[in-house]
Amino acid sequence: RLTLRDLPIPAKLVVSAFLISVGIGYLWAMAQIHFKHASAGNPLPTTADLVARFSGVPWPLEAKPEPDPDPKKEGETAKADALGVNVAGVKVKQLIKTRCVWCHSKGGEKEEIPFGTYDDLSKYLVKTTDHPKGHLHTVLTGSPKNWNKKSMVKAFFEKSADWEDLSPAERKRQTPQREAERLALVAWVEAGAPKAPYEADAFALPDGFKFQDLPEGLRTTAAPAAPTAVGAAEKAADKWKEAKRRQLSVDALTQSTHAHLLTFAVLWAATGFIFAFTTYPAVVRGLLAPLVLVAQVADVACWWLARLDPPTGPYFALAIMATGAIVGLGLAAQIVLSLWNMYGAKGKLVLVVLFLAGAGLFGLTYIKVIEPQLQAERAVQAG
Repeated sequence: RLTLRDLPIPAKLVVSAFLISVGIGYLWAMAQIHFKHASAGNPLPTTADLVARFSGVPWPLEAKPEPDPDPKKEGETAKADALGVNVAGVKVKQLIKTRCVWCHSKGGEKEEIPFGTYDDLSKYLVKTTDHPKGHLHTVLTGSPKNWNKKSMVKAFFEKSADWEDLSPAERKRQTPQREAERLALVAWVEAGAPKAPYEADAFALPDGFKFQDLPEGLRTTAAPAAPTAVGAAEKAADKWKEAKRRQLSVDALTQSTHAHLLTFAVLWAATGFIFAFTTYPAVVRGLLAPLVLVAQVADVACWWLARLDPPTGPYFALAIMATGAIVGLGLAAQIVLSLWNMYGAKGKLVLVVLFLAGAGLFGLTYIKVIEPQLQAERAVQAG
């Protein structure tokens, strides 16, 4: 029968280049998995990451809390009310609706980034390397000259719904008010974007804030947060809601499913087909050649089965770690064993040199790029 060793040198070089390219591509896929699914500072997703992303529940599983009958009186607001005092505040929910939601809603310029609810906003409160205080903070404090993903300061001025209707004199008179609105929203974000004042539409402004500059329609009084109550949004958020927020949408999962199955069906069939023409025992070829493709199908199946109600679904999410490992290790075995089986003594010597060079480059990349990236993510996560 025809084997890889029987191929002419040009054909061997093409097959070798293909296998090496697939291996390098898979390493980059690992990088994408890190940015898409892993929590900050972890090279790959943890069990908690996988369960949150695919099942939308926290891990380890715990009893789901009963909904509060009065969501406006919870957390910071409830504790602050006990102080029995009120200070100058801003109607933060109304402010966001006036300056942000009209654009970040259906039919608006930024309808693909909705801001209509706290859950919508919470996606842009997460701290990252690019946005140490959250994406919303970045755009609220960006350059007033720009209008892009790094700055939406103009939403309070030139890009506001009513700016074109104002005369030059009115614009000049309202500029301090608009700036006060922006600073009030920044203050809420810097306080951890607490949910309770948002829902109550009454956020206590910090000392020294120019309350008189705010438009009367946005002024209110609010109970100051208790000293121990203010914290980052992610600390105040319920674990179940946070996990649900991280869960992949059906739309995203559908897109990822068809892309993975169509693309990897071709790639894994090709690597398996190449391995099938090695000279290893038939039982080894019969097991390893189709293994990666079968494991990939099982992996994708677990993505969808993970959406079953707890406790069943989360265990399918955990199984993704096993199926993914089988895909990765199986692919590595197919590539290395196929290359090794293809050449004689001289060719094997060249492969050893290539493998050592590749290992050295990966080590250098880890030291110079990967580890600093992970450390930066951990620093941001630590606050």
